[in-house]
Amino acid sequence: MLSRLLVMPFLAAAAVPAQELCFAEGSVSSLTIVSVPESNPAAAGTTVLQQVELLPIEITGRYLGQQHDVRRSRRIENAAIVRVELPQNGRLLRYRRAGGLAYGFLHIAADGTPRVVLEQPGVAGADPFEDRIGVARDGGHFAVPVLAGGLFLVRLDGQNYASTGTPARLVAGQLPVEALSVMVSDQVVWFQSELLGVYRCSLADNATPVDVSPPPQAGAILKEQMAMSGDGGRIVFLYGPQQQQTLWTATLATGAQPLPPAPSKYEDPNYLPEGTGSPALLLNEDGSRLFYVDADIRDELFLLDTSGVLPTLHITDDPVFQPYIGVHILPGYLADVLTISIGDLNQMDWFRAELTAQGGTVENLSGTGSLLQPFPAGQIDPTDGFDLGTGRLLSETVAGQKQLRVLDPLSGQAPVILGQLAGPLRSGQSTGISADLVAPTANGDVLLAGSSLLLAPQGLTLGAPVTGPLYRALPLGGNGWAVPTFYLPDGTLLLGGIENAIDQICLTTSGGAVVVGSTLHYFAPGVSVVLNRPTVPFRRCLSGAGV
Repeated sequence: MLSRLLVMPFLAAAAVPAQELCFAEGSVSSLTIVSVPESNPAAAGTTVLQQVELLPIEITGRYLGQQHDVRRSRRIENAAIVRVELPQNGRLLRYRRAGGLAYGFLHIAADGTPRVVLEQPGVAGADPFEDRIGVARDGGHFAVPVLAGGLFLVRLDGQNYASTGTPARLVAGQLPVEALSVMVSDQVVWFQSELLGVYRCSLADNATPVDVSPPPQAGAILKEQMAMSGDGGRIVFLYGPQQQQTLWTATLATGAQPLPPAPSKYEDPNYLPEGTGSPALLLNEDGSRLFYVDADIRDELFLLDTSGVLPTLHITDDPVFQPYIGVHILPGYLADVLTISIGDLNQMDWFRAELTAQGGTVENLSGTGSLLQPFPAGQIDPTDGFDLGTGRLLSETVAGQKQLRVLDPLSGQAPVILGQLAGPLRSGQSTGISADLVAPTANGDVLLAGSSLLLAPQGLTLGAPVTGPLYRALPLGGNGWAVPTFYLPDGTLLLGGIENAIDQICLTTSGGAVVVGSTLHYFAPGVSVVLNRPTVPFRRCLSGAGV
């Protein structure tokens, strides 16, 4: 338990050079975007945009649990703002201005600097862009199709394309682009046209799309959603007659080539928000492994070596699983090892599957059913998954009890670390490479801070945590009041002033903290300032890591 209670302001400490604080303030339908120097947070600041309404934003390739992984670009919704969080601690927001005069994308860099990276006039007041974008995992680029044809490639590194003098350039201007197909890596964008073509295009300036389409087939259908390897070097997609499609692949060096499985009724990736978010077509990081589902008779799960060296593993073959067990949720990889929950609906276990020269192996890691093949139904109802880099943190229900399990597919260990969960986890944000979580339990809220479990006092509630370069922070409260609470690495607990409510806490990469509540407060080592900004019905800080 934390040993010391100190009152703000912080003890003096060195901070990195000052950066920018960016605020969205006004009414939700007419916001002003203002940038204020963090070295002088009480300044009036510079107006960046006016009459702005922040719009919902959707990304391609979104799967269950992705919103918790701070190491990759992800769509999140908290503090009443839907945005794309970027792994370099920036974020991307979609907006319309002046009631539809213009539509665009606002990038907030890691240092808090706001920049309009793409804006286009409204078409009769309507949005000229398709309803979703593709974002590179590393947060360096995004791509957005245009309703009139083509798609914009947009840089998020603060630089411009030399050919346009802006962060954006239009490619494939004559092609109608299928929005669901757009997948972006740190090197290329993959996409389909509505004319049944598949393309890749380098993100480099002046690069043009390369046609990697499969040969035309009479009566063939091209499924829009595609699976992309983590490194972006390979895609897999479905093409062929309805109910008898082939798994096709393309790489940075090759055009489309069919994979060995015979034509069948294969499931597409099943991304959110249209699907369940548990992919039925999933490549690992280097594209060497493909998980796929054949639904010709019932769902049968397979793991394939895309190089063709190792034999394909029929994961749910009858000798491995008892018949009619093929329901799956939350597949994921650690290197070339697949982890996945399989079983009857709400009666599952966690398994690892790995290819070998002898035909592959399937092991039960959680063991609520049987550790011996053929595996029967288990007792687990999976809810969500969190990628830890070395394994996975999993929320689940067993016999009506919600709990957390840590799964390490390499060691084969899958212990339950926390029981008596009383609700969903609250995911935090971070200016670094890992973020904390808050788990509500029957005995109080628990902060999962790295490997530590820190219990809140009975009757108090912890808000979602934020992790910064010098400390972690979260709102602590109950019965209509809240206190911004800061945890130092040595276990010291620092408390801010009591607020009627806390709408948001943001930690900047320079070590500062903005608390948006009944007062607007800025903290930094040795600094505590109330910001006397105009009274408005809505205000959010867009800088740093914030919830």
